[in-house]
Amino acid sequence: MSFPKILRLFLLWQLVIILITAAAFTLLPLRTTFIGGSDQASRVDPQPYIRNPLLYSRANFDGIHYVDVARKGYGYAQQAFFPLYPRLINILSKYIHPPALAGILISLASFLVGLIYFARLIRLDYSPKVAFWTIVALLVFPTSFFISAVYTEGLFFLQVILAFYFARTGRWWAASIIGMSASYTRFAGVFLFPALILEWWHQRSHPESRKKPGISDLLCLAFIPLGLVIFMHYLYHTTGDLLAFIHVQKLFQQGRGDKIIMIYQVYWRYLKMIFTVNRNDPLYLTILLEFFSAILFTVTSVVSLIKQRASYSLFNVLNFITPTLSGTFTSVPRYVLLCFPSFLLFGQWLSLASGTYRRLYIAASLGLFILFLMLFVRGYWVA
Repeated sequence: MSFPKILRLFLLWQLVIILITAAAFTLLPLRTTFIGGSDQASRVDPQPYIRNPLLYSRANFDGIHYVDVARKGYGYAQQAFFPLYPRLINILSKYIHPPALAGILISLASFLVGLIYFARLIRLDYSPKVAFWTIVALLVFPTSFFISAVYTEGLFFLQVILAFYFARTGRWWAASIIGMSASYTRFAGVFLFPALILEWWHQRSHPESRKKPGISDLLCLAFIPLGLVIFMHYLYHTTGDLLAFIHVQKLFQQGRGDKIIMIYQVYWRYLKMIFTVNRNDPLYLTILLEFFSAILFTVTSVVSLIKQRASYSLFNVLNFITPTLSGTFTSVPRYVLLCFPSFLLFGQWLSLASGTYRRLYIAASLGLFILFLMLFVRGYWVA
């Protein structure tokens, strides 16, 4: 899949986001509790979001925290946000202002490069047609707009794809360094460690491998968890708690618990919420999104275990299932954006489906994309 084709899809995706965001300003009332731009607020300009909603609507919710950490360092409960992304915002905002714009540019540039390497990764095993439909499936997914917001999704997508691509092409040191940066960006980055060990074993034990990796290639993978270790060391010296990034989660009142809750228990909890939560509350739509996203990625994770490379399926399962162990599907519709093997399954299906089924899939996904993007940019919780 050529770069011009990827770039056209990327630019079209961004144009759609801009148009839907602009339409949302007139169609939905604004909830001002967690909207972006608070870092720019002053007596003269108390509501920067109102002045520049196209910019600051991408910095709602978590975006506020990433910008805050970039500008001031860690504050109350912000240890939940890993350091690399806000650090990059801090560096870039010295040249590009405001910091929210710097964060958006980092996310967009990272994702565009990530798409290029994602297509290359897919082409190692599949046709250009599968690569095309996989990228389309990702771009029209109902929460894909988070990738271009002041969130870590764009940067982390690039890191995950590069780590797998370098490992698949025998550049193990590069995969290890990228993996280390991923575990310094999000906790899920550490899942690259067992996944790439499996990839090493697959290449080592299968006769079709053109160049079998050596023991030194395996040993260098030990660098991957180092990003997490460095952050935990920082947390211990600043808070006295190695696991502060986990323990502060409950302060955000998202229903997360300290004990491990099995996924079937979470499904039962959501079934009860579907029948008891006020259906006139916009949050009800988010509960439905969380519930059906969980079902979809439970199914594709199982299929991945059966049909895909062991390294892919292990990362897919760990990335999806780990957040659910806190007892909620909160933010799962956003976390699954990094389940690239599941999107590869969508791409394979779309490449074989008839034109009618493709149009139905894209129309349904885009309809949900429009709905949840409008909610997000107007200050309603989505993921």
